[in-house]
Amino acid sequence: MSHQKYAPAAPYTISEREWPNNRITGSPQWCAVDLRDGNQALPNPMTPSQKHRYFELLTEIGFKQIEIGFPSASNDDFTFCREVIENDRIPQDVTISVLTQAREHLIARTFEALKGVKKAVIHLYIATSDLHMEYVFGKDKKETKETALNAVKQIRETAQQQMPEADIGLQFSPEEFTDSNLDFVVDLCEAVVDTWKPEENEKVVLNLPATVERRPPNEYADMIEEFIRRYDRTDQSIISVHAHNDMGTAVAASELTLMAGAERVEGTLLGHGERSGNVDLLTLALNLQYMGVDTGLDFTNVMDVADELVELTGMPIHPRAPYVGELVFTAFAGSHQDAVNKGIQRRDELTEKFGGWKLPYIHIAPQDLGRSFDKFVRINSQSGKGGIAHVLHTDYGLRIPRSLLADLSRHVQQYADQAAREVESKEVWDVLNDVYVRLEDPIKLLNYWPRPNKDDPAQIEGEVHVEYKGETYQLQGTGTGPIAAFVKALRHLPLPEFSLAEYEEDAIGRSAEAEAICYVAMEDQDKNSEFGIGVGPNIDQAAVRAIVSSLNRLFEDRLRG
Repeated sequence: MSHQKYAPAAPYTISEREWPNNRITGSPQWCAVDLRDGNQALPNPMTPSQKHRYFELLTEIGFKQIEIGFPSASNDDFTFCREVIENDRIPQDVTISVLTQAREHLIARTFEALKGVKKAVIHLYIATSDLHMEYVFGKDKKETKETALNAVKQIRETAQQQMPEADIGLQFSPEEFTDSNLDFVVDLCEAVVDTWKPEENEKVVLNLPATVERRPPNEYADMIEEFIRRYDRTDQSIISVHAHNDMGTAVAASELTLMAGAERVEGTLLGHGERSGNVDLLTLALNLQYMGVDTGLDFTNVMDVADELVELTGMPIHPRAPYVGELVFTAFAGSHQDAVNKGIQRRDELTEKFGGWKLPYIHIAPQDLGRSFDKFVRINSQSGKGGIAHVLHTDYGLRIPRSLLADLSRHVQQYADQAAREVESKEVWDVLNDVYVRLEDPIKLLNYWPRPNKDDPAQIEGEVHVEYKGETYQLQGTGTGPIAAFVKALRHLPLPEFSLAEYEEDAIGRSAEAEAICYVAMEDQDKNSEFGIGVGPNIDQAAVRAIVSSLNRLFEDRLRG
């Protein structure tokens, strides 16, 4: 792609930029345009029943302003508008809006759709960029202004004459604001407000859209700040933004415009819309919540919302989509997994240290979204010790010794390389058992009975039954404890020299019926060692099984010879 091919956005300078020093401390007004801008861009637009459910979902989340369609341009939108009004499906605290172009017959049709409504906003738009005015519509600035003002007059007069009992508000959008001459847009918006003549406490919504994202987010914020600085009707207006995502920065652009003074945001859940879509209100709202802003929107069960959106729209969610993607609370890389695992184990300490919830590589608590740490760490060939430790602890309650973990991770990575895919935690568990639980070859433990000595209870007499190279042995050993007695008994077998190098014990589960687990490393006379694992109803049985497993791994080749 040639870097000299594309026409640059017109240079834009701001007199004194202040917005970079501002912080977002309060929530904007939210307007969901899923049923209009979002729906019109779906490969398969929603059915009437789906639109009704989507409308209900938006109200359940907490949206108070919802644009429900373009009734003068679509029979489906007209019918939907009539249904929600006639069937009294609009909550008292929710205001619907409908879109229309600045054309006389379309405005008349819009009022037909709104007949009987108690409260609504008519969203009037007209293109103000040179590209659209001159080359799409063949108009100049004077003609465009005249068309817009005539439309405003028609809306005001029709509302007063035909619907005097209804509360009809105005929203005006200079389409392609970010590609328009700012002086012209300021002049036009002031003329629109003057023509509308807002009543006391009434405000006109001025929606200043990045209809096509042609500028970086900071320039959008510059234009919003400068518009507000030049505009003389701020007490009669609400400054709104509507960002599209053509360059992939709609969320950032919206946040920066809020810093620059915007008071209202239009967008869609999951960013549905033309081309690359609208700003994703779900992501934007959750970003603000993370910053400590009470948005008034409820995403505590965000995955239920996401699943329903997929069902209603037929549009899948990318696995890396912020907050709702399958993989966004997942770590594959070994270094990330290790940090996450350590952070989870020290969560309370970190909260106290940093004055709030903070974990390595996890910017928000999954529980706040109705998600959890289940499957947070997933295993593939890139995974390391931390990830393996995490899944075994989360799914099986195991705390693997660090020295064993290094060896286990090598075996799991080999398995993942051969599988050439993600490895489930059950497969990690199976690798653990296949490698370290060796109770039958070449030494097979049949049973073990540790009994206190009749004359000296401090001494344990161990009776061991094993098979070794096809023969059955009944061995006796005495020691200061059950494990020492077992080792003494095994020394009666024709085995190479061995000794205990490492020993750790734990429990699987926390109930009275929890099983014991033991991790043992035996070493030979050359200091070579291998781990073995044993599980049993008590720690004595778990320990002796671990010892046998360790010896079978340590002497595997030599004992078979």
